[in-house]
Amino acid sequence: MKWCLTLLVALLPLAAQSAWIDQTGKPIPDNESMRSAGDFGVQIVLTADEGQFRQTWDSSKTPPKLSTTNTVRLGGSVSALLIFHGCAPNVGGVCDVASEFILEDPDGSKTPAGGGPVWSGKPMQQRLLQLGQASMTVGFDESEPIGDYKITANIKDNVSGRALSVVVRLKVMK
Repeated sequence: MKWCLTLLVALLPLAAQSAWIDQTGKPIPDNESMRSAGDFGVQIVLTADEGQFRQTWDSSKTPPKLSTTNTVRLGGSVSALLIFHGCAPNVGGVCDVASEFILEDPDGSKTPAGGGPVWSGKPMQQRLLQLGQASMTVGFDESEPIGDYKITANIKDNVSGRALSVVVRLKVMK
């Protein structure tokens, strides 16, 4: 049986690198897993070890070498994490960004998979990346169908009203 658990993990503001540009400073176009609206942008990534991912993100190395995946074996799990930039602060100087996760099975059926605050703190410096507080972990036991799954995250900056939807694909194998 599939289990979904939304983990809301608070962490300190963290910066990785400038947003949506490559190492040479050239803009990176949006794709299904990385979208932007003005200066607000979100990317969804999968990792087999959320704790290690967050610890690496928090390291002093800039940019950190992050471990991501797009596959999982039956009996395993993956976590979907959100990296963002450009949230708008309210009059008190605090951002209010929220998420909702949806899991789509190989047969096309969709299951709400939780959500929560992506960020509810002071914004980072302009164009610096932030690892979101919300995440979704999904596990697959031996009774689950193998095949191609999709995880969608709908993200809204409740201060600016900007909303983005990002998708990451996951292959579940024996």
